[in-house]
Amino acid sequence: MAVRTIFPLLSCLAALLSCTGHGTEACPDVIAVEDRGGYECRLIEYRASSAPDAGIVRAYLLVPDSISVKKCPAVLMLHDHGARFDIGKEKLVSPVPGLPSRVIRSSRQWVGRYFDGAYMADTLASMGYVVLVPDALYWGDRCPEDARRWSELSFGDTGDAQDRRMKDSVKVLKKRVFDGQGQVYDSLMSRGTVWAEKILQEDKSAASLLASLPYVDKERIGVFGFSMGAHRCWLLSVFSTDVKCGAAVCWMMCKKDYDDSSVSDLSMRIPALRDRYDFPEVASMACPKPMLFINGEDDSLFPEHSAAQAFDMIDSVYARHGSEAFVKTMFVPGGHHCGAQVQDEVYRFFEEHL
Repeated sequence: MAVRTIFPLLSCLAALLSCTGHGTEACPDVIAVEDRGGYECRLIEYRASSAPDAGIVRAYLLVPDSISVKKCPAVLMLHDHGARFDIGKEKLVSPVPGLPSRVIRSSRQWVGRYFDGAYMADTLASMGYVVLVPDALYWGDRCPEDARRWSELSFGDTGDAQDRRMKDSVKVLKKRVFDGQGQVYDSLMSRGTVWAEKILQEDKSAASLLASLPYVDKERIGVFGFSMGAHRCWLLSVFSTDVKCGAAVCWMMCKKDYDDSSVSDLSMRIPALRDRYDFPEVASMACPKPMLFINGEDDSLFPEHSAAQAFDMIDSVYARHGSEAFVKTMFVPGGHHCGAQVQDEVYRFFEEHL
């Protein structure tokens, strides 16, 4: 029995649980294709849901050559926040040729900083997984114009933003985009929509899209996320029946130690959950699904003492339900980072459970 039946969820969240994502196109529009030797990288577009006001999501779909002989396992990869909005899916996938130079340079800088230079989606595709990586609302191709302008000044052909006026422009644009998160939240709330719920519903639709693809083994779909992507990962693992396991890197702690004063929290804040449950309580509702939780020993955003308490809570829930073999919580040396050691843990986890 899933642990979510033990925790009485609010009626408004029952709607989220019943949202299956039907209406997401099984055959999305293909914008660009690149053969990467052993797998194909497709830049695609699809409607987030069948709702009349549903937005268009742009994503990368990586498809291994092995689909010609068998159905393949799949991984939905959810990008981080990072206060970097000009890229989203490009934090996990090497961009296809022909995109603006700012996107390619921004992507390479980000991956070098947080992923030891590795594009995790490409690695998984080379291992035989179908991989889907969508943009969340306000990131990548769904970012505001100010974010594109900031990106052009910082990573485009205009140079490295070294002169004083250009530096001042970059600072102004960066602050305007950062503060714009509040405007997104307020705008959606005025229409009765919670931003983080919308992201969760779109992530559910993405998992549903993967499950609908004829070359995907729908019983072998996992989800991965780093930082905000990890928060999205364990939420989706609770609310999606399409997801069979999840690997969450660098987003777990106890609510009492969490600072929610930044506007960056708004894209993750679901009041109906936040007001009633602690983070590890929600994450443990994924039980008995296999889950991997990794945090850095020196992560300043998610301190070890608080993450350790949260991990103990998750472990105890799995143990109480006889599912301790299906959860792994661990710390690795370093800070807020998803380097080679962490990536290897993630790959081993998916190999074991998919």
